[in-house]
Amino acid sequence: MRGRTVIGCAVGLLLLAAGSPAAAFAQDDGLQPYQLVRSLQLIQDRIAGGDHAALPMQAKLLEMTDARLRAADAEDFKDPKNFRALLVYGMSGGNPVTVAAAASRATTDPQSLAIAKGVVAYLNGRPAAAIEILKPIDPMSVPADLGAFLALVKGSLLATDEPAAALTLLDEARLLSPGTLVEEAALRRSVGLAVAQGDAARFALASTQYVAAYLYSPYASQFADSFVSGVIALHMSISQDKLADITSMMDPEREKVIYLRIARRAAIDGLADLSAFASARAEQGRNGQGNQDDPRAVLYSSLSTVTSATIDDVRARLGKIDRGKLSESDRALLDAAQAVAGEVVAPVPAAARDETEAAGLEKSGTPKPAAETEAVSQADAEALPPVEGAVSEQPAIAASAKPVSNAPAAAAAPPNPPATAQVTADAPASAPAQSETPPVLPASAPAAAASLDPHDPTDAAMMNTRRQLDQIDQLLGAAPK
Repeated sequence: MRGRTVIGCAVGLLLLAAGSPAAAFAQDDGLQPYQLVRSLQLIQDRIAGGDHAALPMQAKLLEMTDARLRAADAEDFKDPKNFRALLVYGMSGGNPVTVAAAASRATTDPQSLAIAKGVVAYLNGRPAAAIEILKPIDPMSVPADLGAFLALVKGSLLATDEPAAALTLLDEARLLSPGTLVEEAALRRSVGLAVAQGDAARFALASTQYVAAYLYSPYASQFADSFVSGVIALHMSISQDKLADITSMMDPEREKVIYLRIARRAAIDGLADLSAFASARAEQGRNGQGNQDDPRAVLYSSLSTVTSATIDDVRARLGKIDRGKLSESDRALLDAAQAVAGEVVAPVPAAARDETEAAGLEKSGTPKPAAETEAVSQADAEALPPVEGAVSEQPAIAASAKPVSNAPAAAAAPPNPPATAQVTADAPASAPAQSETPPVLPASAPAAAASLDPHDPTDAAMMNTRRQLDQIDQLLGAAPK
């Protein structure tokens, strides 16, 4: 009840501030810093639960709280609640200048002052200094309203170097502040850390908890990035049934988009089974509302079978896709898939037929004139496909590749980079790289390629098309919107 009273006062101040800031602060004489900060937290918790309309209120409350803390004097900070409020304000996205100035005027215990220094270092982008200052302080030993934020900050700082300790701290943050923005952020970070740790059970649990409570948070897009990357990275440890259980808690539109993104990434990484499953779920839809006409679902499902025995059917499906409904990167992907499909059914070159016939003669034991043998050997040297698994010091892909920025949107942890190589955007999507050294089949190529015979014209074409698929830079483009 008290929380409602405080937030009611804050909302009244916001309405006054919209017309006259001076009038607002004239009415603010009775509000202490801790009351304003508590109002800010309540607004942030509403936002975490999906109330996007509260975002402007958060911005205004941050502004008002900042002004109040700048005006606070040593007398205000004799109340420990006000100094803790200053620290919480800082860890809620506050101004580091305000925190540093206010802390310099306060007389309080050494541990609180140390936390203030650590928070300022954290806000100013000095993580090493922040870790050194905050690491000895146990979040469970301070009041819960401060400990929850302290655990979240420490967990974020230790995520890279000490992921196991970071996960423990994030659990403490959730324990101290359930149902709040702190828990939302802690869960979101836990998803990414579980992927980095290779902990499929923890990943599935954190994802389930996040979807159940915070699917409509404005920060849920960061969770979606981590979730899709995690499904790809942990695909050997997460069953399709578990994946379906998690996505069934989403609304139909979000579920469709998640499956489309998984299908795309899985097709790129050569995970045919996962790509086919995700594509089918995206097309299937829910409650009788299918998505069979969604061009993205058709495209991604076709990628996993572009070199299969049903290539004629795949080519027909690709030909019916409405290019105008695809993003630029997906249009380039469609062009590449059509080019690869075309090469699979293209007539075998004469040189390859001659090579096959020569191999047949050798098996039959029929002697060949020396001149003809020399000519065949020369043809073999020029046309023999590369041996899968051979290591090249300068792969053809490296000769034309350049790194593409693929910065993660997720706050938790950057997604594991795909093993697929990239080529420059200005290279033709379907053109094989040219180099004196034969390209090496990447790790993402299907394991079935190991059984292909490089002397067989059809198998050679299959191997070539797989290499071409892995050389398309758009494969690592932005996920569908």
